[in-house]
Amino acid sequence: MRTWLSPAGAGWAALVGTAVVVGTGWRGFVLLLVFFATSSLLTPGGGRRRPVQVLANGGVAAACALLALWTDWAAGAFAGALAAAAADTWSTEIGGRSGRTPRMLTTFAPVSPGTSGGVSIPGTLGGAAGAATIAFAAHLTALATGPLALAVALAGFLGMLFDSLLGATVQVRWRCGGCGAVTESAHHACAAPELQRASGLAWITNDTVNLAATLLGAVGGALPQLLARG
Repeated sequence: MRTWLSPAGAGWAALVGTAVVVGTGWRGFVLLLVFFATSSLLTPGGGRRRPVQVLANGGVAAACALLALWTDWAAGAFAGALAAAAADTWSTEIGGRSGRTPRMLTTFAPVSPGTSGGVSIPGTLGGAAGAATIAFAAHLTALATGPLALAVALAGFLGMLFDSLLGATVQVRWRCGGCGAVTESAHHACAAPELQRASGLAWITNDTVNLAATLLGAVGGALPQLLARG
C-alpha cells in the first residue's frame, strides 16, 4: 500500500474515501476499492499517486457520491466517473505492456508507449475491460443495475476516448531548452534552465485531462436517470 500512494496522496485518498462512504455507503466503497486496487496493481511500482493525481481521478466521483445524499441520479454519475478513471488507467497500462506501437488518435502516426493521445487495440480493449469491471461491481452491489450498469460501462469507455482526444489535441507538451526533447512534464531530467511550450494549452495537463474524462463519465452515468425524468 505504501507504494500506491505518497504520504500526502494517502491523506487525500482518505478524504475521497470518506466522502464516498458518507454519500454511497459500503456499495460505493466497494467500487472505489475495486478501482484503486486494480489500477494500482496494474501500475508498475503501484504508482505512488500524489494528491493532484488522487483528485484528478477521484475528485469527481467523491463529489457525485456526496450528491447522492440528495438525488438519485448521482449514484450512476459516481459509478460512471470511476469507470472512466479505471478505463483510462487500464488502457494505459495494458497498452504499454502489449508490445504494440500506439498511434496518435488524430493522425494515426506512431508514438512512444505512454504518450497522451496514443491508442492501440490492446489498450482500447483493456480500457473497455476496466470500465466493464466497475460497471459489473456496480451491478453486483446494486448501486447501478441492469441498463444503468450498461450505461456506466459505456460512459467509462467514452470517457477514456475523450481522455485520448484531449491528450492528442490540447494537452500541453514542453520542449526542453537543453536537449530539445519534447515532454509532457514541466520537470525534465536534464534540468535545463527552462522549458518552452511545444504544443497544447499550458493549463491543460495530464491531470486536467483525467479530471475532464471522469466528468464526462459522470455525465454519461447519470444520463439515463436524467432522461427518464423527462
